[in-house]
Amino acid sequence: MRLTAETFRTLYLEHGPRAQGFFLRMTGYDRELARDLTQDLFMRLWSARGSYDEGRPFSTWMFSIAYNMLKNEYRRRMTVMEYVDNADKEEPVTETDHLEQEQRDQMLRSAIGRLPEPQKVVFLLRYEEELPLSEIARVCSIPEGTVKSRLFSALTAVREYCKNNENQ
Repeated sequence: MRLTAETFRTLYLEHGPRAQGFFLRMTGYDRELARDLTQDLFMRLWSARGSYDEGRPFSTWMFSIAYNMLKNEYRRRMTVMEYVDNADKEEPVTETDHLEQEQRDQMLRSAIGRLPEPQKVVFLLRYEEELPLSEIARVCSIPEGTVKSRLFSALTAVREYCKNNENQ
């Protein structure tokens, strides 16, 4: 696939929301920063379109650049951002089931937010973006075995956090 302006527009419409969602989760739900990073990402992708390897999935190329952008953002800020508690901004929920689900979701977001950045990235790429392990390895420039190890550690930490905070 040759990256013409028209095909790039189609790719933006198809992959832009995924990229923005990835940035949103990785920046602690900072919507403005996620939008800015998404725009910057696609500007970089367009500028680097000549380096796109057509034998590689577009999403792998896109997430590789997105991940590098995040590493640069983290370096500039010198801290890894924490997830924001969005529950306080929502209207009160009256249905018990919905409230319990919201509490579980918040606990999960909190658990993920506490993960070290390398574990958080592989966790989100696998379970939010549903990338295969081989693509995550390419995106992060690490061996597939390291991806598996980080996923195992992340899952163990999330499970332990949720278990310890289940009745709070």
